[in-house]
Amino acid sequence: MNVHWLQAYRPGYGLPGAFYADPEVFAEEQRLIFRNSWFFAGHSVELAHTGDYMTLNAGGVPVVVVRDREGRLHAHQNVCRHRGSIICTREKGRSARLVCPYHSWTYAHDGRLIGAPIMGEDFDKTTHGLKKVCVEVVDGLVFVNLADTPSPFHELRDHLSPILKSQGMTRAKVALIRDYELDVNWKIVVENNRECYHCEANHHGYVSVQYDTENDNPDLLDEIAERLGECRLRWEKAGLDVARVNTSSNSTADWFRANRTPVRKGMVTESPDGQVVCNVLMAGFTDADMGTARANTNINFWCHANSDYAHTVRITPVSPTKTIVRGYWFVDENAVEGRDYDPEEIAAFHHQVMSEDWEICRRQWIGVTSPGFEPGPYSPTKEANVDRYVRWYVSQMTATPAQVTEASAAAAFPAT
Repeated sequence: MNVHWLQAYRPGYGLPGAFYADPEVFAEEQRLIFRNSWFFAGHSVELAHTGDYMTLNAGGVPVVVVRDREGRLHAHQNVCRHRGSIICTREKGRSARLVCPYHSWTYAHDGRLIGAPIMGEDFDKTTHGLKKVCVEVVDGLVFVNLADTPSPFHELRDHLSPILKSQGMTRAKVALIRDYELDVNWKIVVENNRECYHCEANHHGYVSVQYDTENDNPDLLDEIAERLGECRLRWEKAGLDVARVNTSSNSTADWFRANRTPVRKGMVTESPDGQVVCNVLMAGFTDADMGTARANTNINFWCHANSDYAHTVRITPVSPTKTIVRGYWFVDENAVEGRDYDPEEIAAFHHQVMSEDWEICRRQWIGVTSPGFEPGPYSPTKEANVDRYVRWYVSQMTATPAQVTEASAAAAFPAT
């Protein structure tokens, strides 16, 4: 990669335009970040039965995640060890064995090669199993890691689980999945998600429900303090972890964050009018006013989980100029479509927010890839998360493969 581009980066400022469109940069991101980090793959409830599998692309590598007879999840490179054909050709399915469609090489769910027709008596099946991919689950969220020696997953689990374990995502079902194909670089999407500086001007529906933009509004400080205090007391009695209850979007860790935030007074969920959009609450909640459990990682994931539904996002970088964003919406497993919820109503709030974001991203994409683009400084308060994210990104891109972890970028690029 062109070292000059890294030298042109100034901490506290945005990335130079070359980082968004150059194929060489994208190739290095795939190698140093996406193949060496915990990549959000999907949800365990999508793999409820023996033989259920999902396929995805992580860092340019085809991956399959499958559940075996003992209920364990396995992840493998979805590439046959014979001639390299993709094995599972659908996004989701159920199969007693993983059978390559090319020459019928057959693999067990754990990746062992158990059938290879007409390969001769000397052929050793034990040395031709599928290449394993590390897989971990936290509260129904499935992550994979392609590194030979992955960073410890417990760091992510220990941070997310206190917030997400109460949301019932292991006892949920898919209400809707929607893919958004964007002709922008993936970092444009992530950077936009890391701040709400733009929310007041662009997300009128969002700011009517959440307090993110009001933390420095003197007219609402008393209301916010009162709302936080009341919610903490009530949620603690309900058994929720309240250590990270706040109305801030600021990160509390280096490559991930999670918190619980109350919605505005008089509202109970993220919906156009702030009222429930599913009559059956998740996780056995009896009180709809349980706030929004929010989480994200720097890699490819964010989540907003309310009392009546949960919304998650998976980002898949396809090329320097194309990104696929998958939105998931979940409801309680006992909710009945048509009686308790309408999928379009479940998705309405975040679909609107994301549609507004995609227009923002398209406009920014045109600008950052123009010849005259020169990065400006970040707001030290409103864009601190973006600054932190970019510092982390640069630290990963300047590391050698052996050094790449999701650890703090502070040593290399301390915050100012």
